[in-house]
Amino acid sequence: MPVFHICGGCHLDRHLYLQGEAVPGRTNPASQRIGIGGVAANIARHLAARGGQAHFTGVQPADEISALGTRLRAAGVDPNLIPLEGEVPGYTAIVAADGELVVGAASMALYDEVTPDMVLEGIIGDGPLVIDANFPESVLQAICQAQPQTRPVFAAATSVAKVGRLAGCLARLDALVLNRSEAAVLAGEAPVAGMACALAARLRPGGAVLVSDGGNQAALARGDDCVTASPPPLDLVRANGAGDAMAAALFWGLAATPDAGLAAHLEAAVEAGADFAAGRQAEQN
Repeated sequence: MPVFHICGGCHLDRHLYLQGEAVPGRTNPASQRIGIGGVAANIARHLAARGGQAHFTGVQPADEISALGTRLRAAGVDPNLIPLEGEVPGYTAIVAADGELVVGAASMALYDEVTPDMVLEGIIGDGPLVIDANFPESVLQAICQAQPQTRPVFAAATSVAKVGRLAGCLARLDALVLNRSEAAVLAGEAPVAGMACALAARLRPGGAVLVSDGGNQAALARGDDCVTASPPPLDLVRANGAGDAMAAALFWGLAATPDAGLAAHLEAAVEAGADFAAGRQAEQN
């Protein structure tokens, strides 16, 4: 049974699902879901749902720790939330009736105050370490530098604005998951296969890079090998969060079935993303 340590963003996400076509400048009727958010926390939840041990380390204002910890435990995640004073982090997404993201708004200033000493002790272990790009670049580099060479380190890009924070960590990563826009920041615009190959060459020997592009072709590269696959046609329920499901599927596969081929790993990741986007996986609790 894989044992993962996951470190990064964890907060509440608010998703507002429009009940009709968006009308700018007007109040639009919507339904609402509030639950666990943050790329790292989402990945932890998916890993726990697969049967893995998911130990999560993050930060939160002291008054919020109990409630958020309860949500994480309910999702099967072992929480280690460190108190840090500041504005409560959060994310709000407005989702169109067709499942596409209309606009998202993130308030994440608290994460900029994280220092290495806050999180390093909580992520000590032998199993794979998963990070996102929510914490400052100096923290991400300190985390990577502190890991023994025998420990796999996996990363998820988080956003176009934050993916650059991982540039200095690439040589220590064993896997990296990004969408096309995020990959272009690090590798320059190119077909997804080209970006995956270019980034795989910058990871540790044997490191794998997955580049997705929504409902279009995804690519997974390792060394000189690269495979591509496209998700099946589906009735889109939610596009936002599918990348986290893909990342968790890849990280699980690399840890649980390391000898599986690239095609099998990519197939599992694409399937997980499609299942989430189609509403066949549970959303945040």
